Amino acid sequence: MTSDNAAATPLEIIEPENCGNAPRAQVIRDLVVAVQSKDAEHLAQWLADDVQWEIVGFQRLSGLTEVLKWVTNARDNTQLRINSILTHGREGSVDGRVTNVQNISVAFCYMIRFTSTAKTAKIAQVRSYLVSRPI
Repeated sequence: MTSDNAAATPLEIIEPENCGNAPRAQVIRDLVVAVQSKDAEHLAQWLADDVQWEIVGFQRLSGLTEVLKWVTNARDNTQLRINSILTHGREGSVDGRVTNVQNISVAFCYMIRFTSTAKTAKIAQVRSYLVSRPI
């Protein structure tokens, strides 16, 4: 268990021991931590300027500015649990659960597409599936 945080509310991070053992898996792990801790500066390092982010059934975000605004306006979270990270070529996924300061728990899955297979490739597209329930 580790703890990273750029927001005012401390974020407890619970993750498998092998989480991030591959370069692309580490990028995905860092992406999720940046989103859930509202770390726009770190997030901007990994997202393409023309990133497309769909929150399935809710909204579509176009471009880095719009995504960063959505992230920074979200509620503060207290806990992030990462269950798994999978990568293959220029695609990857992560699933887990996040709990916010109002004690609302949301299961999530992000389907991620990078701009290329290069290790330094930025993220071009994300589809987020979110399932909310009180804990």
